Amino acid sequence: MVGLLALGAYATLPSLTGHLRGGNKPSAWNGIKQVLADGNHLKAFVFSGLLMFAGFTVIPFITIYLQTNVGWRTDQVPYVYLCGGLVTLVTARVIGVLTDRQGKVVMFRLMAVLVIVPMVASTLTEGWPMWAVLLVSTAFFASMSGRMIPGMAIITAAANPQFRGTFMALNSAVQSAAMGIAAFVGGLIISRDAQNLVQHYWIAALVGASASVAAIVVVGKLKLYQTNMPAAQ
Repeated sequence: MVGLLALGAYATLPSLTGHLRGGNKPSAWNGIKQVLADGNHLKAFVFSGLLMFAGFTVIPFITIYLQTNVGWRTDQVPYVYLCGGLVTLVTARVIGVLTDRQGKVVMFRLMAVLVIVPMVASTLTEGWPMWAVLLVSTAFFASMSGRMIPGMAIITAAANPQFRGTFMALNSAVQSAAMGIAAFVGGLIISRDAQNLVQHYWIAALVGASASVAAIVVVGKLKLYQTNMPAAQ
């Protein structure tokens, strides 16, 4: 199966090496140095880190919170991911189309604001009925995934085409680090009381919401190479 996919990709996907023709190809280390020497790249890494940090102050602790504070059984927790995944299949397509039509920066700012409400609400569902919890968690997953669509388009566009491969490799490391740091920070914020209930989860959500707002600010300072204009314009 993998071989068939690889063969199909080789036969149908266009070459994306045109931006490398006619220039000197730096070594791997020199390429990294040139990527890190670009101020716009550094801003893009900050934006990318905030993009991942925002959600992962909350996401790693959803299962624990649902089982302890909300009182769900272990076999009920997968419904959160099932409903969120099914709805995201539809909303991701819609958001992708709107991103192409309205612009990636406009859509990112919209989604970065919209995600705040379900993000915080997901940490305050103690005592809610299952349908209400699923409604909020599904909105959270759909808006979080929807935020990533214009967000990743912005990150890709912020890279100098000559160093895009190196930039994206470093960006993967930045995003992984941001997820780990976010989970660590969230773990420092939340605690357990004498009844083993999760405490201060909503504070972790507010930290994530603050990161989402910060990403809105940073995106306005990026230059996108497709338009050769500041992202705010």
